[in-house]
Amino acid sequence: MQVGLMNNPRVDPVDEIEFFATHGFDFVDLTLEFPSGHISVIDQEAIIAKISESGLGVIGHTTYYLPFASPISGIRNAAISDVIETLDLFQRAGAQLVTVHPDPGIGAIDQQTILALNAMSFKVISDEARKRDLTIMVENVPGMFSSPEALREIFNKVPELRFHLDVGHAFVGRDRFRHLLAAFRDRLVHIHLSDNRMREDDHMPLGAGNIKWEEVIPSIKSTGYDATFTLEVFSADRRYVLASREKLAELWST
Repeated sequence: MQVGLMNNPRVDPVDEIEFFATHGFDFVDLTLEFPSGHISVIDQEAIIAKISESGLGVIGHTTYYLPFASPISGIRNAAISDVIETLDLFQRAGAQLVTVHPDPGIGAIDQQTILALNAMSFKVISDEARKRDLTIMVENVPGMFSSPEALREIFNKVPELRFHLDVGHAFVGRDRFRHLLAAFRDRLVHIHLSDNRMREDDHMPLGAGNIKWEEVIPSIKSTGYDATFTLEVFSADRRYVLASREKLAELWST
């Protein structure tokens, strides 16, 4: 098991990487989002240098709200291009995996069209990623794409895609965790962990919400998964994320 953190896109990624390394995390889940983390505003060379100096591993994480299912080709292509622009940085930083997020669409677009446009977008991105020895993984998100059925449609259309399980997302609104884990355990390559009250994506510390971690962590472990976990705990007080790491380690060892 390797445990990492996602940088806060509101602050300089270099400062975040320094904290992660100082506190003994294994990798940075490098998210490239506005206002301070987008590819267009960051100091790429400083980030590469800090990652190299720190010895941290890297997982790529792209902007979560890109309109991959827009029926307007120019908008959809701009979203695809935004992700492709990040791939060279992720490759240079030493990443092997990069997360994308399916788009639920907007307006009077039927579900099958939304699924097809997402798959089309991810196929283009995946082809570009493979040229750089990167693998694209799709993250479950609340709403349509917390359903195994919707995600399966995309995986069937683009078989080379892998699965990124966000446990917090799987509990928003209803418990779909076990269904997602069972459906895509063979594609599972990365996991995000955060707690919530099962209504919103609260990004709380493990144990602070309503998710039964004493059941979730053993269920993951029982599949044979033993790779990367990102603690996606958003708090100004970093003691909460450090406590979450301790809780994860305790549950994993039992």
